[in-house]
Amino acid sequence: MARVGKSEARAPVSVDDETAADFQKMGVTVEVAPDAFEAEAIEIMADNRDSMLGFLAVETQWRVAATMAGMIWLGLDYNAVDVAMRRQAMPDAVFADLQTMEAEALAILNGGE
Repeated sequence: MARVGKSEARAPVSVDDETAADFQKMGVTVEVAPDAFEAEAIEIMADNRDSMLGFLAVETQWRVAATMAGMIWLGLDYNAVDVAMRRQAMPDAVFADLQTMEAEALAILNGGE
């Protein structure tokens, strides 16, 4: 889950054998634990399939502001969301679901829960 590690500095990121070998060349020993960061599977109800696919389709379209206090997540770029939804022929109802998921994600990304 490299994306998680990049967006959340405290989240663990797995190191594969190739990366560990690169570190070894620099004189740094990195222990590789193949099962330590295994992705957890979640089940999505069929009714939520389009909404989840829509959310994943726009996962790189967040607006973020860099401040002296750190990053502030502002929300999704709705212009990009519209393009992604149209390109993937998503139903209009998915947009409302994306806004709900966006609100929940913003609370977490900005330090709340």
